[in-house]
Amino acid sequence: MDNRTIRLEPGTLQAPAEVDLTAALTNLPDAPAAVFIGRENALARLDHKLSGDQAQVIIGQVIHGLGGIGKTELARQYATINRDCYRLRWWITAESAEQIQDGLTALAERLHPLVALALTGEQAADWARGWLQAHKGWLLVLDNVEDPAHVRDLLGQLYTGHILITTRRTVRWPAGVQPIPLPLLDEHAAAELITKVGERDRPEDQPAVEKIAKELGCLPLALEQAGAYIRESQISPDEYLALLIAHPAHMYAASLEGGNAERTIARLWRVHLDAISKRNPYAVQLLRVLACYAPDDIPRDILDADSNRPMVLDALRLLFSYSLILLEEETVSVHRLIQAVVAAETRTVPGEEPASDLALAWLADAWMASTDQPLPDRRARRRTLSAHVESLIRHHLISTGSQEHAQIFHEAATHERSEGNYRRTHALISHALAVYRSSLGEEHLDTLTSWNNLGIALRDLGRFQEAEAGLRIVLETMRRVLGEEHPETLACRGNLAGVLGELGRLQEAEADFRTVLETMRRVLGEEHPETLASRNNLASMLRSLGRLEEAEAEHRAELEICRRVLGEEHPSTLISRNNLAGMLQALGRLEEAETEHRAVLEIRRRVLGEEHPDTLAIRGNLATVLRDLGRLQEAEIESRTALETMRRVLGEEHPATLAIRGNLATVLRDLGRLQEAEIESRTALETMRRIIGEEHLSTLASWNNLALVLRSLGRLQEAEAEFRTVLGITFRILGEEHPYTLISRNNLAGVLQALGRLEESETEHRAVLEIRYRVLGEEHPETLAGLNNLAGVLQELGRLEEAEAEFRIVLETMRQVLGEEHPHTVISRNNLVGVLRALGRLDEADALT
Repeated sequence: MDNRTIRLEPGTLQAPAEVDLTAALTNLPDAPAAVFIGRENALARLDHKLSGDQAQVIIGQVIHGLGGIGKTELARQYATINRDCYRLRWWITAESAEQIQDGLTALAERLHPLVALALTGEQAADWARGWLQAHKGWLLVLDNVEDPAHVRDLLGQLYTGHILITTRRTVRWPAGVQPIPLPLLDEHAAAELITKVGERDRPEDQPAVEKIAKELGCLPLALEQAGAYIRESQISPDEYLALLIAHPAHMYAASLEGGNAERTIARLWRVHLDAISKRNPYAVQLLRVLACYAPDDIPRDILDADSNRPMVLDALRLLFSYSLILLEEETVSVHRLIQAVVAAETRTVPGEEPASDLALAWLADAWMASTDQPLPDRRARRRTLSAHVESLIRHHLISTGSQEHAQIFHEAATHERSEGNYRRTHALISHALAVYRSSLGEEHLDTLTSWNNLGIALRDLGRFQEAEAGLRIVLETMRRVLGEEHPETLACRGNLAGVLGELGRLQEAEADFRTVLETMRRVLGEEHPETLASRNNLASMLRSLGRLEEAEAEHRAELEICRRVLGEEHPSTLISRNNLAGMLQALGRLEEAETEHRAVLEIRRRVLGEEHPDTLAIRGNLATVLRDLGRLQEAEIESRTALETMRRVLGEEHPATLAIRGNLATVLRDLGRLQEAEIESRTALETMRRIIGEEHLSTLASWNNLALVLRSLGRLQEAEAEFRTVLGITFRILGEEHPYTLISRNNLAGVLQALGRLEESETEHRAVLEIRYRVLGEEHPETLAGLNNLAGVLQELGRLEEAEAEFRIVLETMRQVLGEEHPHTVISRNNLVGVLRALGRLDEADALT
């Protein structure tokens, strides 16, 4: 050991006040980032707070409490931009008391090198404090302070310069410390940061860049990592996004070439977790559970409800103090990127239950507890829980023993279907089916039931071919395992028949519905609820086939049994009565239809309440009858009232809300308020495209309605383009003979007629009519409507005798099928009168009138 003694001459070691700077001094550890975006407001606030001579202490505290949000970079940018304002800019990494002392010691040695020879480290740090007290015009940056106690003495002693503190801790700081909240970047700034760091400023890259920014939660450090990786690897944003989704753990840990390997989001939060684990291992376990749920609004009351509540609270407090969670009175939220990193690094600790199993068990307990709540409260509670059930799909391992609590996925799917969230329904029921297949086998009843429900989910999504294929497979299995006449087998066959109807294969659907009904009558009895439901399905199919009298007879017979067996106010009775009202509307007996709808509406109001979805659905149906009756103002009032309530009760994006919005647009079109109609139609269409997809039948119907509004507005080229787009989709996914394809083709023919392209219009009308003759028959209302349209084109072409012949066929058939007073019959008679007048046969025209 070197025991040499260093002797200094008297007066050599100067007092802090005697040492002055001859030039500006700084020790900033890194140059500021070349790309610094979205922090202009924070910088301006720092400038404002630190302006003037009065000393102020500023803490850069993060609202959302995330490491990697850019606290250090903001301090570095401020210190660099304001270099001319300070004679001394000194940076101390301040994670511990020892680091702070070391930083002050280093400051003393830079100011007065003899300090290193004459004083201990502690004495040198005190000397540095003295210097800061004795001089002005300095900036002291204390970066990443862990504990306010470590800097309390400095905050109390120093008042002649500026102190800037950065920290991830959301704890109480001494009086006089002014917080500067630093939020996440907005989406525009986040995408711009990736673009500039990645040097990929091309328009075609923008969609992928925006998705990366969203996937990374707009966290600056993660965005910089992404941009640097794209630049250094010379890959496209699309390829980076694919890598991020496929290999998240690797991408979170990827550091910049030549950069600090410790400065990655994976490493940053790994350090946090290690520090927390030493203080409270349960807090880390709880964070792993939270990583399995959806990021936002996790109910606090589901967290380890059977445990010691103080233990949970202590863990939440600690996580919140490290800015790893956002804590509200009733909920806790976790940034999605923290969740992703924690989940990617989660490992099973010996003796500790896997986080995903704990998360599932806690959520299942909460879900089952909601069963005892009143219906409105249960529905609200399950809306809160369902997003977290869906999130668990990514973490719940499918294995032979995974069926415990798996029923929650099935029940959540049922709930989501009632909410109209068909994509979430499909995800949940698919997972439930995978669990049951693995745990119970292909032929277990729970497996078969889930498989059947998956077919229904595919039908709801408009994926009819997939639904048919899946239902045929499960039906064959049910026939073999359960038997041809088992209720589950019959239910599956009925679902398959419904899909065939959606595919436009109406005769096949009718045959299956009849077989199911006859079997149910024999096995379950004429009055069993499943038999009655099957009879209702058959009646609806007869209506689609245009056999309206048969359909009405079936509806009336089924309604009579429902009234007698179930009662006037039973939901099945009300559904049957509503269907009969729709049948009467199709028959043109509009006053009777209105009477039935109003009677059902009154009962549902009394039994279910004004805001129940079934009540609102009837109100929407009543509006359509009022529209057909020409009472458009009343129809608008009913539609608007139902729409506003649906928005509040079901949400803006529920299919029922969108349907009533489309109906309102049609009423507005009939009222001649075409600009309003266009706005409503476009809004409904864009929402449907996003929620249920571009190829769903409801989306295509909404698209057709928008094109009709454009036609009414006289924007015929736009209308033609929209009709052709819809026709292309329906032709591709549904085939040439599907009713939706024929409707689209008929609409296109109509706009061609309006454009004066009469030969093209005639060709389209004849093609549609030929298919309808073959598929639907000569007396189907849609066939007659097509024939009427063709006659109108012939009249415009001046081929009046041909037009007369077609109009006479339509009129005579409508008289027989629909009756003399049906609105369509009246329209057909007026069309014939018009062509007779054009032919100069006025006496005949007057006789018909």
